[in-house]
Amino acid sequence: MKPTTKAIISILENASFQSNLENLKASNATFSNQETTIIEVYNGMSEIRNLLTDSIENGTFEKLPFNQRNAINSQLTNVSRYATNLQQIIPQFNALETTIHNSRLLELSTESLDFEEKVKEVNSLRTRYKRLLKDIQDSEEIKKSIDEIKTKAEEDAQNISSISEKADELKLKYEQDEINISEKSNSITEAEQEIENRKKEILAFASNVEDNELKLNTIYDKLKDSIEKELSSKLIKVNSLIEEAENALELKQTEGIAKAYSSRLKKISDSNNKRHWLIGASVFVIITLLLGFLLTGGEIKIWKFDLGFADTENIGFIIGRIGLTFIGISGAVFCANRFVILRNLEEDYEYKVVLTKSILAFSNKIKEIDDSKVADYLTQVLDELHQDPLRSRKPEKSSKSDMDLDKIDKFLEIIKKVRPE
Repeated sequence: MKPTTKAIISILENASFQSNLENLKASNATFSNQETTIIEVYNGMSEIRNLLTDSIENGTFEKLPFNQRNAINSQLTNVSRYATNLQQIIPQFNALETTIHNSRLLELSTESLDFEEKVKEVNSLRTRYKRLLKDIQDSEEIKKSIDEIKTKAEEDAQNISSISEKADELKLKYEQDEINISEKSNSITEAEQEIENRKKEILAFASNVEDNELKLNTIYDKLKDSIEKELSSKLIKVNSLIEEAENALELKQTEGIAKAYSSRLKKISDSNNKRHWLIGASVFVIITLLLGFLLTGGEIKIWKFDLGFADTENIGFIIGRIGLTFIGISGAVFCANRFVILRNLEEDYEYKVVLTKSILAFSNKIKEIDDSKVADYLTQVLDELHQDPLRSRKPEKSSKSDMDLDKIDKFLEIIKKVRPE
């Protein structure tokens, strides 16, 4: 876009220019100069604005020579400058109107519009011609498709004849299959009768299992009542000791240590690693037994395959058998050791949680009996807390109090085993 065109667009889009014209029209609409009134100036500027805008958009304006475009720009600038001057705006408007009339801009814009209409009409005719040409091509393709369908129909008629012959053959085969199905139906009826007999035997066995389950539940209830009675008496004594300890000492001083051991205990107890190692040990034992059975000449039939070793007397075979058996046993021992380690860790943290939670209560009780024994008791408790959880576990002689603690631990283990999941 040329500079003169940009300048004219800037003046036409100036809001203050339009506002000044409207104010002038509102205050002095009937003022006249050079046989032109302010209202005529206002209406004429609206027409000039539309003419310039249309001619710029369709490219007609930039086809004018430079001197005409520059003259229109200068006159339009003067009209914008004197838009607030009642005496000067009418002469400037008449000069702008004369310049535009001399440039024949209105005639050029009209010719451009007529040319565009003719171009649109030509494009419309061209589009209709292409559409008709496409319709003709589509008709030819449809005719070709009809010929192909006709040829295929003739081929299908021949295929139907051959299919009819095959249908007769299938009918004969169906009748034979129907006879075979009738025979197999009789066999199925006999099998169902046998299944019904087996079902009755299974129901009878299930009834016996339910009777045994009732007896076990009765025994469990009796054992549970006796254990709960014993526990209630023990818990009353323990609760009284704990209550006295809480009143006498600040029990919260040991909560940090107890919480640390409890978190480790919970992490180990919630983990499934023990079960995994126990399953691994069982798998290795089963593999070892299976290999031992096969390597001693035994055979196992799985589905349609017979598993076994033909040559069992060769010295190399014997050495290999010993090696395989050793590998299986080693795997089972390794898994069992890992299970024992995790179980020992769990028992150790259980023991240390009990020690940390009862240390203050027992210290207070010992102080009441013999104040000099408190230091010995605390030393022994600290020794127990500082012991390695993975230390070697060998039976040692213990005092009467240690024996009592072991009995309580065994009693708690029995409760865990008897209590249902």
